[in-house]
Amino acid sequence: MRKSRRLGVIAAASGLLAAGGITAGLVATASANTAGLCSSTTTCTTTTVTVNDPTAITADVKMESGSSQDAVVSWTVTCSPGGTAQTGKSTAAAPPFTVSMTLGVTNPVNCSVSATMTASGPGTGDVLLVVNWTPAASATPTTTATASTAPSGVGLIVKGYKNKCVDDTGNKSTLRNKIVIWSCNNSDRAQLWHFASNGELQHNGMCANDQATGGNGSHVILYSCNGAANEVWSHLANGEYKLKARGGTLCLDDPASSTKNGTQLIVWTCKDSANQKWYQP
Repeated sequence: MRKSRRLGVIAAASGLLAAGGITAGLVATASANTAGLCSSTTTCTTTTVTVNDPTAITADVKMESGSSQDAVVSWTVTCSPGGTAQTGKSTAAAPPFTVSMTLGVTNPVNCSVSATMTASGPGTGDVLLVVNWTPAASATPTTTATASTAPSGVGLIVKGYKNKCVDDTGNKSTLRNKIVIWSCNNSDRAQLWHFASNGELQHNGMCANDQATGGNGSHVILYSCNGAANEVWSHLANGEYKLKARGGTLCLDDPASSTKNGTQLIVWTCKDSANQKWYQP
């Protein structure tokens, strides 16, 4: 049996955040989106590591050397927001094989994952355990507007806090144009919005978009309508526009209840406050 050495978690350029290390045997290479790896003749365990915006997490097991021996993988995944711990255990099998882990949350912000592999006879040698994750798709993909987009100049004002309205700065149709608050004016075409049946808040053939799915405090911009989760909203009975992305926890927000014309709108944790209530009269 080879002597065990300590191997740190590899932080990938894709935005992986590592919490803790891994007890390991052989030093092995890892690619981007690798949450952790270890190699051993008997048992190897990844400590809890955290990955951001995953759509899938898998554990891959293969033989590094020796004759094939059975291996069993046990895993635990806890995702947020709103997730409960998911656990599982693979059936003993000769490597190579892949174990898919259940996230328990749709579009999670992050997941904590740990995995343990136990190897046993009749074979001998080193078995490699690699935990991988698949990142979410690009937050703001570049696509053309959908056929359901309303024609330019069609819609109603969206009135919010202290009679301020959602406004496309300068009534432009350019990518990433700022969406702000402005004194409500029914005749101002920059304030005409169409709330489509697919949840898009449309203006001038484009859509209100949480920039790069940035989370709390990120700016709302105008972007090509593409049906992405960061531009699909639910207009609730209490007036909130709740975003589909980030687990449905964020709402269209007038920051700090501003009444200053030109203040750019943001998304913020939904809290049923006056600066998150919007209506189309």
